[in-house]
Parts: sequence; structure tokens; C-alpha cells
Amino acid sequence: MVFTKGMQKLAGLEALCERYRELGIDASILPEDSPEAMKQGIIKQDMGYIKVKGMNFDLATVRTGGTTRGGYSTKMGGITMASKEKIPFQYHHIVRTHLADEDTVKAKLKKKRKGLFNREIASATWQGGSMAATLNSQTELNRAIMNFITPEDSLEVVPDRKNNAVRIVFARPAELRAGLLQGFKFDRRLMPRETIDAINQIAGLIR
Repeated sequence: MVFTKGMQKLAGLEALCERYRELGIDASILPEDSPEAMKQGIIKQDMGYIKVKGMNFDLATVRTGGTTRGGYSTKMGGITMASKEKIPFQYHHIVRTHLADEDTVKAKLKKKRKGLFNREIASATWQGGSMAATLNSQTELNRAIMNFITPEDSLEVVPDRKNNAVRIVFARPAELRAGLLQGFKFDRRLMPRETIDAINQIAGLIR
């Protein structure tokens, strides 16, 4: 399956914006030439930007990990009739703030697994700078994160000095299906309300 940039934007940015609206969040996609958009890197590229109002984060965007896994394809006469692949999507929630020290805001959720084939999470702790210590002290927030985080997910706080901002990055593989009969689909349940609420709380702590 050829996964074009246009399909990526449809599957990522527009679906995420629509997901916010479904949850009652005021969200809109910024034009490409908007002065509110951020400077793009040479290697790591955002798909565009969603402006969010009434939340602790200012912008949201989507990136892909660049690889596929767990896929299959059905062909007939050399034509792909149906295919299914897992694409590692990263959801970036961006807080515009002054960065005095990048290291202090770095934090990554480290998971301890249990069970057969490590498919369950026994516990999770934040590692990094002072932000990690702050997050570890948030008992209710971490309990909420444990309710939705899976072994395949990742969650971290990373500085973006070029844009004078901090990114809260939640990554989860998305199962994408494409075929002549079923068309292109994106599963919006990849960003449940609980995840967005937790990210919004983290953004509040960053501010």
C-alpha cells in the first residue's frame, strides 16, 4: 500500500480536529501560511497545526513514526483489493511557554510490564528533570493515565526550543485500512477523552 502525504494528513490532522470537536473542544485547522503555525524542522515534519481554544495547550499536530507493522495485503490480478497496516502515530500537544532550561521540562513515562508476553502494565513512573518529579507527585493524574495507557503507547514531555514551546507527545499505533470496496478509514478512538484530559492536565502543570 502506498501511503501518500495527502492520505497522512487526512488520516491524522483532520481526523484529530474532528475528534476534538466531537468532544466539545473549540478546534480549527490553521492555514499553512498562518503566522500562528510553528517553524518546521528539516527531518521531523508536522502535518500542519490545529489551533485549540479553552484548553491548557495551544496547538496540536500529528506525526508518523515512518514505519508500518503488523500489516497484511490482499491482491487480485496485481491490484490491491484490501490492506491493513499499523502506523505509529504521534499526537503532539503544544504549550507555548518561555524555556529557561530544557532539561527541567523533559519527562518520559517508563512502564513496567507483567503478564504473558509482557502485555500488561504493572506500574509506570516518570523519568527526567524536575517536571518528571512534579508529574510523579500527581497521584490522581497517574491513576487516570494507567486506565488508558497500553504497552504499545508512549507518553513524554519534550522541549521545542526553536519554537519556544513544550510538546506533550502521546504515541499509539493506528490501524489503517484501505481497499477498493471499503475506502480509507481512520479509527478516532485512538484519542479517547481520558487521554486528552490527562494531556490537558500535564499542559496545565507546564504553564
